[in-house]
Amino acid sequence: MRYDFRYDVLAIGAHPDDVEHAIGGTLLRLRDQGKSICIAHMTHGEAGTFGSASIRDDEARLAAKYLGADLHWLDFPDTQIEDSPEARRRVVQLIREVRPRIIFCHYYDYPLMHPDHEATGRILKAAFRLCRFKNFDTGNEPFWIPNIAYYLFPESVRPTFVVDVTDYMDRWEELANCYASQFHNIPNYRDRLITRKRAAGLLIDVPYGESFYCDRPVNATNVDITML
Repeated sequence: MRYDFRYDVLAIGAHPDDVEHAIGGTLLRLRDQGKSICIAHMTHGEAGTFGSASIRDDEARLAAKYLGADLHWLDFPDTQIEDSPEARRRVVQLIREVRPRIIFCHYYDYPLMHPDHEATGRILKAAFRLCRFKNFDTGNEPFWIPNIAYYLFPESVRPTFVVDVTDYMDRWEELANCYASQFHNIPNYRDRLITRKRAAGLLIDVPYGESFYCDRPVNATNVDITML
């Protein structure tokens, strides 16, 4: 098993815009730190009320260009993502190709959210283990995922860490606007996104934040713990 990394971050969303709208401030901060980012969309968002697959694909490309990120689609059918052996295999294959230091993904147990979000989280939760197994054949080499940081989870789940995105809110809005079909058409959508960031910021006494949860403890060896 090799431990060389190709990317610093793999950010996975069920639909184009999930990643950028939920944790775009964090991705912008990481980009400014020189981190390499890959975004993977499970679907093309073709079942959404607004836009179409082609429109949302174009928006995804625009957002990736704004972030300086590479882009993948896994081509699952929108509203029909299911945690199955084949779905796990496809995601493990992607992870082994991307070889990230950390994965950002939907939380796996949040019934109030779109069912594709939960299914994506469950697939990744399984892939976290399967990636390392040599005899789980996907045509590429086994890989150990250091950690998964889940986003969009219920209030009953206490975040593992929160990223201060206060200085990135103007740029986050520019990034969010790349998905004009969603950002401007879903009722109260912008306000709901900003409210979440305000709520996360309150946890660390800053105006805006983005929160994450990890099942696995975070290695703080290289973190300045006097700043925690």
